[in-house]
Amino acid sequence: MGLYWLWSYVFAFWSTVVVGCAQPVNWNNCWPPQEWLVPAIHDYIRAKQPPYSEERKILEQTNGRHAVDDRRAESP
Repeated sequence: MGLYWLWSYVFAFWSTVVVGCAQPVNWNNCWPPQEWLVPAIHDYIRAKQPPYSEERKILEQTNGRHAVDDRRAESP
């Protein structure tokens, strides 16, 4: 598999952003890049984390009756 993931991200970025922003009709939507590029990178980083990882981290930091409990409830 190697660096295929990197190539696919670079190719997708090139084909959608660079080629799309090269057209004068899209210049208003592409400038300034810090308004859309930084939030997109932040969203990507958050999407790579497991679901509810922030909530689990907060619960693991608490002590007492609100601690993380992975046990299942007993059936009646």
